[in-house]
Amino acid sequence: MLFNPTPIEKLSTLTDDLLNKYNAVKEELDVLRQEMVSIRTQGETKEEEVERLKNELRAKDAELTEKNSELAEKDVEIEAIVSKIESLLG
Repeated sequence: MLFNPTPIEKLSTLTDDLLNKYNAVKEELDVLRQEMVSIRTQGETKEEEVERLKNELRAKDAELTEKNSELAEKDVEIEAIVSKIESLLG
């Protein structure tokens, strides 16, 4: 014997299927939202780390610039000493 569902049964089946699909998509959307929040948080953390590293790099660059100035002064002093020695030696 063939089963012929009534329109109400068909509608009920379709409604149940639609609700199941809706709930599955809703769960997937919630998971994606959580992933998005996590990725944004990681991105912000990375941006903070990049900014910290940039600041450290600026500080090291300033340090190197200062050391280069000191070395340039020492070079001038050395050249002056060498010139004095050369003049004394003849």
